[in-house]
Amino acid sequence: MFQSNRGFTLIEALIALIVFLACAASFPLLYDAAYRAIETSKAEKNMEWEIFVVQLRNEMQMSKNWHVSGGKLYYGEADALTSISQYQDKLRRQINGRGHEVMLQHIKTAVFSFEGGKLYIHATFQNGEEEEASFYHFNRETP
Repeated sequence: MFQSNRGFTLIEALIALIVFLACAASFPLLYDAAYRAIETSKAEKNMEWEIFVVQLRNEMQMSKNWHVSGGKLYYGEADALTSISQYQDKLRRQINGRGHEVMLQHIKTAVFSFEGGKLYIHATFQNGEEEEASFYHFNRETP
């Protein structure tokens, strides 16, 4: 049987310590990079939501005949009836049932409802975050 009375030398111990410290020092950097990536994606989602709300508010302030039917929001006149509905993981805009303009992405569910003369939109995103917006109707032709 081969025996060695040799243990770790000081050089080997220092090399092992340097490797350990390098690994330990990289964890905060990796954590910070992951945190920044998550925050950036949240900021993009928030900006997309705000753009969606502003665009929808502008369109709806100029339109009449708002109503919700079958999970879709309808507004406008009969010759140019606009609908907003969920299609797969997107909210899309169509005019007279034609077209496919994506207004919002990564949606799990979107619910439109009228309560007390006010339109409510509640959206749940695929990452579990929820957003809500409400609109007053200034043109009094809603049902």
